[in-house]
Amino acid sequence: MIKLIVTDMDGTLLNSKKELSPKFEDIYRQLCAKDIYFAVASGRPHYSLEPQFAHFAHNIIFIGDNGAYIGTKPEPIITGNFTNAEFKDIIEACRNTSHVHAVVCTPNKPYAESEDTQFLKEAKKYYPSIEVFKDVMQLEPTIIKVAIYDSLTLQKNSGKVWSSFNGKHVVAQSSDVWVDIMPQGVNKGAAVKYIQQKLGISKEQTMAFGDFHNDIEMLQMAEHSYAMDNGHDDIKKVARFIAPANDSDGVLTVIEKMLLTH
Repeated sequence: MIKLIVTDMDGTLLNSKKELSPKFEDIYRQLCAKDIYFAVASGRPHYSLEPQFAHFAHNIIFIGDNGAYIGTKPEPIITGNFTNAEFKDIIEACRNTSHVHAVVCTPNKPYAESEDTQFLKEAKKYYPSIEVFKDVMQLEPTIIKVAIYDSLTLQKNSGKVWSSFNGKHVVAQSSDVWVDIMPQGVNKGAAVKYIQQKLGISKEQTMAFGDFHNDIEMLQMAEHSYAMDNGHDDIKKVARFIAPANDSDGVLTVIEKMLLTH
């Protein structure tokens, strides 16, 4: 019996316009009536996720910044942060690479050095409260993630730069132009494992949905793992099942069929 559902947001639960289905609230309430926990897990910070669910009362668990932040009650959990030296290495690599810009993520606010118009327009889709800060190396808050934006695409430009950080940190590509760098041990799968242990829920009792590389570890923590039909081919190789595309309400379609129609 399923006890926990975890889903990615962009490209998965949300449609291409980044909208939540009108059916979601009713389906969520039906899940609650069956004592099924619901969690959203995103590369985006929790404070950009929560407003999309603010129109109704809920107990949704928010996994933000690819698992670096877990919104639990009574207190949120910060699963990892960079040392000053680690953060400096990442920022220097960004400063030394053309067409690349960084979003520095803290538990409560995102920052950027760049004032590039294209970058800020793109960044505000995921980090609406982003603040331009002249020298991010002078920031005092805890740094839990650095999101890198490459206007030329990672494949054509800076992919090898960020791959060099593999082993030292977690490097998770979330689209053709975005890659997230987190402290070692931080990923969506580790966050799901923490929640499973906290709630006494097994992998066999977990259902998960994702569409891109930063969802791989999360899907591996669920016996009932679904790649979206619109997802990357690599994700379809990891998941056990394929869900309809996000623009066809794929997540909710599977939930209704598998959990709510019997």
